[in-house]
Amino acid sequence: MSKLFKYEFRKSLFSKLIFVGITGVMEIVYLIGLFRDLEDMMVIGMLGLFFTALAGISFIGIESILILYRDLTTKQSYMLFMTPNNSYKILGSKALENAFSVLLSGVFFGGMAALDFFLLGRKNIQIKDILDILTSMLKEVDPRLQISAPALAALLLMILCSWVLQITTGYLAVVLACTFLSGKKGAAVISFVFYIAISMLTGWISKKIPGPKEAIPLLIFEACIFLAWSIVMYFITAWIMDKKLSV
Repeated sequence: MSKLFKYEFRKSLFSKLIFVGITGVMEIVYLIGLFRDLEDMMVIGMLGLFFTALAGISFIGIESILILYRDLTTKQSYMLFMTPNNSYKILGSKALENAFSVLLSGVFFGGMAALDFFLLGRKNIQIKDILDILTSMLKEVDPRLQISAPALAALLLMILCSWVLQITTGYLAVVLACTFLSGKKGAAVISFVFYIAISMLTGWISKKIPGPKEAIPLLIFEACIFLAWSIVMYFITAWIMDKKLSV
């Protein structure tokens, strides 16, 4: 499994390095603006870091789904399925690598944001407006949430787990399309339809499950629900690959 994990990580390493490089450039822009009191430059750096984080985490998941689709529809990874590894290990390595990359990215960007806010405070710059914006964003998620480290951590955990679920749902949609529409035109479009349908079904079921009333426990509960669904998606997808899919 470790070799498969490393193999999957190497396949997407180049794109990860690109985002790390862009993040480094935006951080330098932000720090120059901060320490030289260039407000416009500091704002550009902050916005650049925000959108790089958003795009980076999103792309990591989307790229994983696209890699699986290419693995199943082209000969680029034909030998992968010729190795003495069953579908559970192959898909598991993809899911674990992607979950690891998404969670690591979340910690990386979250830590960088915390450092940048700390540096703002050390410069005695008024960050009340920024905190007000963060507070309003939290209240959009749940009116009971207030700015605090536990609230932000719980929100970040919920978002990352939600994204892991979207990725595993994408895996299932791709495998369903490749199983029942192998070699047919429109398979990619149908896989997207499968993805929407599965997401709507899991969302509907999840809303029927009662959870805590308090804001932070509710976010953690939702994160656990998302992770549970991700595990279900993994086993269904691996079973279909093992029993029904011909690569």
